[in-house]
Amino acid sequence: MKLVLASQGFTTDEIAKRVSELAGIPLNEINVVIINQAHVASAVHDKRWLINELSLIAKYCGGTINFLDICDAKTDFEKCDLIYIVGGAQFILPELFISSGFDKTLRELAKTKVIMGTSAGATVLGKHFPEKYWQLRYGKLPKEKNLEFADFNIIPHFLRADKSEYTKEYYQELLSGNSFPVFAINDEQAVIFDNGKITFAGGNPVVFGRK
Repeated sequence: MKLVLASQGFTTDEIAKRVSELAGIPLNEINVVIINQAHVASAVHDKRWLINELSLIAKYCGGTINFLDICDAKTDFEKCDLIYIVGGAQFILPELFISSGFDKTLRELAKTKVIMGTSAGATVLGKHFPEKYWQLRYGKLPKEKNLEFADFNIIPHFLRADKSEYTKEYYQELLSGNSFPVFAINDEQAVIFDNGKITFAGGNPVVFGRK
């Protein structure tokens, strides 16, 4: 299984290069299928972030770019190299994937495709956080668990100016005693998972929970 868990996508040349290496093909040949349902329910009303993120896919990936409605999944994945899951509302994707049955499809696709998620589209691929995390961070529990393709998870947008209240100390308390590692990454970092091997793009992240 080959995964890229990022904050904001192709924000650096290094992240793009690592995706190309993971896929085993040049960037100008990478075909992408985008899943972007989570942005619809996002509390952020100005969607410039989405336009910027999608434009970076177009900048770096020279193959075909298509969108997938997972509730009507008729996309031909045969020529797809990269499945790109856009972030947005934190609770949308686990429920949507599982209720539609796409979680099983995605797990099968992950055997041969690179799966890249950003923000909430990345965390859905990782280990499910304990109840304490959800209650203190969001004030409620999700209806469905994360997919747990990887045995770790990430905190995206770490220490970004508009999220300044979520300090290192905040997460140290929130994730104290957590049973799996959680990598806090900024918008120019990504965690690369290549068949069990974990490496980082953009430098080493801050790690919470079990090292």
